[in-house]
Amino acid sequence: MVEQLKFNKMAKLKITNLCYPEVETWFICWDKKEIKAYSYVNTDECLSTNWKQVDYYTNEAEWAEILIENGIDPNE
Repeated sequence: MVEQLKFNKMAKLKITNLCYPEVETWFICWDKKEIKAYSYVNTDECLSTNWKQVDYYTNEAEWAEILIENGIDPNE
């Protein structure tokens, strides 16, 4: 019974995927208004995350600007 409950909770999680983008793509994962994860996906890679809100950028400067506006140094 406990295993079934765990499975039902996991089944409700939405997984966001980005696989093999045509161009290098930067992303930011948000929890409400707080950045929880950020990085990039090469054209030969996949991203899979449980974060519901994910913003994608094909312009690294635009991605970096959003991070800086939120107090994050993208070069660290």
